[in-house]
Amino acid sequence: MSTFTQIRNQILVLEKQTDSWLTKYSAYEKNLSIKEDVDQESNITAQLHNGFARREELIDKLNRINEFENLSTSKLQQLTRHKEILIDHKQIFARLAGSIQEIKNKNNLLFSIRSDLNSHKQRSDQRASAQDVDAHDYILDESVRVGGFNDIANNLLASAYRTRDELMSQRGYLNSAQSRMSNTLQRVPGIGTLISRINTRRRRDTFILATVIAACILLLFFV
Repeated sequence: MSTFTQIRNQILVLEKQTDSWLTKYSAYEKNLSIKEDVDQESNITAQLHNGFARREELIDKLNRINEFENLSTSKLQQLTRHKEILIDHKQIFARLAGSIQEIKNKNNLLFSIRSDLNSHKQRSDQRASAQDVDAHDYILDESVRVGGFNDIANNLLASAYRTRDELMSQRGYLNSAQSRMSNTLQRVPGIGTLISRINTRRRRDTFILATVIAACILLLFFV
């Protein structure tokens, strides 16, 4: 059976090892914002948990020895001190673990925000690119449409010019025909007199017809 001194020496060794692992755990906490090493963290926490469990077992052995041997006051003080150191080490570990978890949560939040911003930027770039393509297509369509309108306007103007030229040509032809007819009538004797008589007779017939119509209307009113 191990003696109090032997068990206590084992506890002292484990306490030194725990101090060393807590120092490494603290350094890991300080460097966590730069780089996260999951394997390193798992190794440190495993060593600390094993050390805590082993020290609790050894302290229980010292308690049982005290029950049978009635340890001296100095040994009881040593036992009490080992218990206090174990409690302190567990508190330090809990504080470091909580701080590390907060840093992880912060890093995860920053990563999530950064990812959302990148996704938003990517979607914005895609929309901007699509809008540029749509704008380019719109400009091309408008150019084609304007070109079509210009062609229609040009065709209408050309048709109007042709119509104007044809009217001017027909007008010139009519003027020429009228001039030739006048010249012909002037060269033929008696034609002018005959036309004058025809016009006079036409006016007379028109007057007679108007008189008859007026008389009929009067008869309808008074008869």
